This record gives sequence, C-alpha cells and structure tokens, in this order.
Amino acid sequence: MRKTLFMYLLREQAGTVFLCLAGVSFVLITGQLFQVMRILIASSCSLSDVGQVIAFAMPKLTLYSAPMAVMLGVMLAFGRLNGDNELVALRAAGTGFLSFLPAVLCILILTTTLAFANSILIMPFTNDALDIKLRSLGRTSIPVLLKEGVFISSVPKLVFFFKSVDHSELTMKGVFIQDQRQQQEKVTITAESAELVIPPDTKTITFRISNGIISRTAESLKDAQVVSFKNYDFTLLMDELLGRVTKEVKRRKDMTLAELTQQIENAKDAWNKQFYGVEYHERLSFPAACLLLGLLGPPLGALFRQNRITGATIGVGIFLSHYIIHSAGTSLCENGVLSPFIAVWLPNMLGFALAVYLWAKMHTEKPFTLISKLEPLLERIVSKIGMRRRTA
Repeated sequence: MRKTLFMYLLREQAGTVFLCLAGVSFVLITGQLFQVMRILIASSCSLSDVGQVIAFAMPKLTLYSAPMAVMLGVMLAFGRLNGDNELVALRAAGTGFLSFLPAVLCILILTTTLAFANSILIMPFTNDALDIKLRSLGRTSIPVLLKEGVFISSVPKLVFFFKSVDHSELTMKGVFIQDQRQQQEKVTITAESAELVIPPDTKTITFRISNGIISRTAESLKDAQVVSFKNYDFTLLMDELLGRVTKEVKRRKDMTLAELTQQIENAKDAWNKQFYGVEYHERLSFPAACLLLGLLGPPLGALFRQNRITGATIGVGIFLSHYIIHSAGTSLCENGVLSPFIAVWLPNMLGFALAVYLWAKMHTEKPFTLISKLEPLLERIVSKIGMRRRTA
C-alpha cells in the first residue's frame, strides 16, 4: 500500500512540477529576450544565435523560477487529488497526511539537488558565456546601427549623427557625437570624418575621428573648453553599447562559490564583505527554497477543495511575499542593518516555519479558522475577476 501510494504521488507531482517549471521559465526567458531585442534585431542574428542566448540565460532564470515552479507544481498536484476526493478517500482509509511526506520529499530533494548543481556548477560559466555572446552580437550590430542623416540615441547617454556612412568601409563623414556619460560635464565632438575600428579580440570599439573640434561644458554652464584636433580616438566599451556598467574586476555573478568566498575573506571593508556575501548566500538560498517552500504545496493544495484557483492565488501571494522580504532584506543588508545570512535566508526560514505549521494542522485535522473565513472572500474576488474578463 505504501509503495503504491508513494509511486502514485510521485507520478502526480512530477508532471505538474515539470509543466510549471517550463511555464515559469518561458515567461522569464521571454522577458530576457525583450531586454536584448534591440541587439538581436540590429545584428540580424540567426536562430542559432537566439538559441544560444536562451541556453546561456536559462540557468540564471531557472535559479529564480525553480522555487516557485516546484511549490506550484506540488500544490496543483495535491489540489487535483483533493478536487477528485482522492485525499478524502485516503484519509478515510486511515492514511495520515504525514504519509504523503516521503513522496513529496523525494520530488523536492531531487529538484533541490538539481537547483544546487545549476547554481554552483553551471550558472557562473553560463553567465560569462551569455555576456560574451551578447558582446559578439553587439559587435556585429554596430554597422547596422550606423545610419546616416539620423540621430542615433540607442546607446545610453550617447548621441551620434553621421551625414553620410559607407557601411562597407565603416567610414563616416559629417560626424557629431554628444557624450553625457560623465555627470559633471557634457562633451560634444564635431568632425569632418571618422572610421570605425572593431578589434576582434577586445571588449572595445573605437571611432578614429579626423579634423574636428571637442567642446566640454560643465554641468553648471560656468566653464567651457574648446579644443581642435587632427586625430582623436573615441573609445566605447562593448558593455556600454549593451547598456551595462562594467569594472575591470570579475563580476560577482560570474564568480564561483570559491571565488566569492575568497572575495569575502579578502574584503577590506564591510560594504564589500556584504556585497559579495549577498551573492554567496543567494547561490545557496534559492536552491534551498525548492525544498523549504515546496513543503507549502501539499497543505495549500489540500486546503481548498471547491476552488483550486484560490489555493494557487495564495501560493503565488506567498511567493511574491518571499521576494518582497528578500528584496527588503538585501536593501537593509546594503545599508549595514542586517547580515547577508539573515537578509537572504529570512524568507526561507519564514516559509519553512509556515510549512511546518500547515503540515501539523493537516495531520491533526484541526480546522483552520482564518482560512475558512478567507476562502469565501477569495472565491468572490476570483469570480469577479473572471466575470470582468468575460465581459471585456
């Protein structure tokens, strides 16, 4: 009986967890593609390029989507069993709610193990590979972005204008460049001609400008400087083209756990220690959330028999609360109020405490007074939303 129940619950959960993970990941990857759509369109990239961008972005997106997908998948599986009265029949036959725990833990431990492998072993390298791929696409998109007779403002804090452009030679005439990357001054360059130089193995591009004038104007408009030149190299980082801020040091999201640990140990001040400490604990806390928050799924799915949407709504609300608490905690950590451990792990601790409470209530079959009062209200809200959508 126990083996049959174990395998049956295992099959029920596996399908819904996989579908929820695929659905949540699809939503997140669509948002990621929208962020880099300008580069993808301008570079006339192939399906292979798009596939590589998706593949490299997926591990990082999975880190954030896996806890929500696991919790919703397990909750929907138990909601289906509850809606078909299968849980009622099992419990009438003397099966306690804790008897479902082994099958639930099997799914949760498996997904948590995969999430840890993704976070520790895969994600640092795919993050770096994604940046390299986007730089490559950005480099190929540059000639397409060089339009003549048009003010080009697609690069953040920079405006370009070229009277005429030779795309085959990457040369321009009638050059105008406005640079507002420095907050204290505005730089304007006007020149007769320029040539675009794109080194194949570097992270920069260079406009080799000839016969022009550079004017520098202070933000207060009290000081100004004008300099004429014959030759001037205007260098632009590839990450500036992508709208990113870079540093010479390796970014923390591209570091392994060992590198993050070293940065924390070698930190010269509290801010750097907290900065790298948050990333270190996030690499561990989000995979652990698959287990700690996933335990909320069975009791939430078993609570609402008549309207499974209500349970799903509460599940999404719990997960949004998890992210809100996490964001607030990291902000407090950056201000030195909380330690990185407390800031990052507090949402998991609260979710696990709630899961233990719900499992104990469901096993003892004690009534949920608050839930019984909130369920009619939530059902009315969901039904009104559905009516508005049908009438719209």
